[in-house]
Amino acid sequence: MRAHLMVAVVSVVAGCGASAPPSSTAARSAGSARPAGCDVQVFSDAPPMATDNIGPVNAICGEDVSRDDCVRTMKDAACRLGGDVVWGVARTPSLTLGKQRFDGRAAHTRGPK
Repeated sequence: MRAHLMVAVVSVVAGCGASAPPSSTAARSAGSARPAGCDVQVFSDAPPMATDNIGPVNAICGEDVSRDDCVRTMKDAACRLGGDVVWGVARTPSLTLGKQRFDGRAAHTRGPK
């Protein structure tokens, strides 16, 4: 009985994954990962240029990691998503259980229309 219940729970959870419609930004940026270390602009507020949002990114680092290195980890997460902008980033990290954390929203700049 337990095995059947577990299979049912796993099946339901696996079937609940959200998929983006084909015209969404996530679908358009799929497969457009950029290499680690790519150029990414970071903003604490909304970016001043037109962008398309990709999704959330974060970095969780030990307290012995420099702020710049931790932010670079977050930028690399944006690179993996094809982003060149991260916005909504606090100037200082939140601290929890001896770890510093930066959160933001990855986006890519819109080209001219």
